Amino acid sequence: MNYLAHLFLAHPTPESLLGNLIADSIKGNQLAALPFEIQEGVRQHRRVDSFTDRHPLVQRSITRISKNWGWFSGILIDVYHDHLLATTWELYTSEPLREFIDRVQQQCSVHMDSLPGDGRELLEKMIESDRLYSYLTADGIADALERLSRRIRERIPNRPVHLERAMPDLLANHTDLLGDFQIFFPELIAFVRP
Repeated sequence: MNYLAHLFLAHPTPESLLGNLIADSIKGNQLAALPFEIQEGVRQHRRVDSFTDRHPLVQRSITRISKNWGWFSGILIDVYHDHLLATTWELYTSEPLREFIDRVQQQCSVHMDSLPGDGRELLEKMIESDRLYSYLTADGIADALERLSRRIRERIPNRPVHLERAMPDLLANHTDLLGDFQIFFPELIAFVRP
């Protein structure tokens, strides 16, 4: 799961939203330095990731593109899941996507000072670019994959990663990926909200 799904699954409090948003950037003892409610959001994000990574339908989706993308297939499916969620949003909630994103961004902005520098920067860029709403389009997902590729290349300079080039494979498998997602996502919701 990527940002939109984690925020959708978060408890409707600013702290839970923030914890779910910044979880991937929290390392080691940084967690203990956060307010308890944000820590709980980080923990929920990690439980969702663990459930998702082990789920047979997610594994099936990964195999649909793994021939060309190997280890990166899981990352690609995580990001593409946000596109699938955005395009089928009304199946999971009556709150319009635009209203949800505006509400989440407003709630998070008010509490931005609670975040470590990386988390604050992520939130600022996300709001400025309206990234979550861009997931409705294939171009928005391609942009997200390009940003992710840049971050990977910064960390591993000798590995030329261009995940945005996976868009043709993702789109060619769209119907099957959507079918997997529409069975998987309600199971994930039930896991998070028993």
